[in-house]
Amino acid sequence: MLRAALTSGGVDGPRGRESLVQGAHGSLTVPVPPAALDGALLGARLGHSNVVGATPVSGGSINEAVRLRTTAGDFFLKWHPGMGSEIFRMEVEGLEALAASRTVTVPGVVARSANGDDIPWILLEWVEEGVPSTSSWRGLGRSLAGLHRTWSGNRYGWASRNMIGTLDQPNGWFDDWCEFWAQRRILPLAWALRADGVITSEQLTVIEDLAGRMDTLLGVAARADGPSLLHGDLWSGNVLFAETGDAVLIDPAVYAGHREVDLAMCRLFGGFPATFYHAYAETWSLRPGHEQRLSAYQLYPLLVHARLFGGGYVPAALRAAETALSAC
Repeated sequence: MLRAALTSGGVDGPRGRESLVQGAHGSLTVPVPPAALDGALLGARLGHSNVVGATPVSGGSINEAVRLRTTAGDFFLKWHPGMGSEIFRMEVEGLEALAASRTVTVPGVVARSANGDDIPWILLEWVEEGVPSTSSWRGLGRSLAGLHRTWSGNRYGWASRNMIGTLDQPNGWFDDWCEFWAQRRILPLAWALRADGVITSEQLTVIEDLAGRMDTLLGVAARADGPSLLHGDLWSGNVLFAETGDAVLIDPAVYAGHREVDLAMCRLFGGFPATFYHAYAETWSLRPGHEQRLSAYQLYPLLVHARLFGGGYVPAALRAAETALSAC
């Protein structure tokens, strides 16, 4: 999720159960769990003799990952020995939901581990990255607006839980967006942070006050827009640009929610260029007051960061909560 520490490509995890990749060119120096490599090759209908090389992919600490080079092309293989076996089932579910919208591009899923496997893994098509142009960002803005228009349901949430970073993301279906946002996004994190001693009871009270007033701030716009299919974790680290210039979205945490959630997250941690927002607004204009709602939506990823990385993110989260309260 969110910052570079939460992207999919880390290579600094446990090594105890890994072995060197054996390829057509001999022994390679990248350790990959045999179960992950064997399963991935089987899923791609390849054998060890098809492996040409494996290059570590850096940029994160959740999963370990390699660029797997084969005679049939390159693939992205990632695994996580310490996570539950369903972690990549959830990722595939999100990628497939985004792909089914026919509005945004995601990596193709080649294969994944079975539920119950000791080491979960996923094999994706490799995206050769290029340099985004102004046109690339404009295309992403239009595509995201298109994605947000595709949801045909009238409820908010998702049928099953999924994850954001390494945190559980509870879902379920709600008729009321503001209730969902408070009960499934803001309050569980705030309560967990208080239980861990990361925030004070006074700080918790501020967040709880805001949770109780979400309808005042968010309700009118959310009801007017209706539910949208969200990427759910849309920050710059989860957007790749292919050599063609096309944007490719990765690591989703999908659910049906108010479209401004994705747009608020885009503006954190460096944000996207203005071209992106202009193209989105040209495709589907935002409703009045969206700047006042921004803090209420950015509060969620800031609380996620506070849970994952500690109290350093608490001041930013509290500022967001207080700003949102002042707009109620």
